[in-house]
Amino acid sequence: MAVLNKSEIAALSDSERLALIDALWESLEAPRGTLPENHFPVLDWQETVLDERLLDLALSPGDEMDLVEARSQSLL
Repeated sequence: MAVLNKSEIAALSDSERLALIDALWESLEAPRGTLPENHFPVLDWQETVLDERLLDLALSPGDEMDLVEARSQSLL
């Protein structure tokens, strides 16, 4: 397997780098149910944050905002 270093990756065109990203992403995909549950482990603090956000969404439906709105409010 050939491994590219940072300078070799930087020398690629934008379309070649996007193709590389796509190939890497697809290599992580697997049919549902074939990966162990902890294949991409979630840390305890991350699970807590996700649970809080899901609860907030359930308690305040329609209260979410899109990326453009968040940026306009300087949240990102």
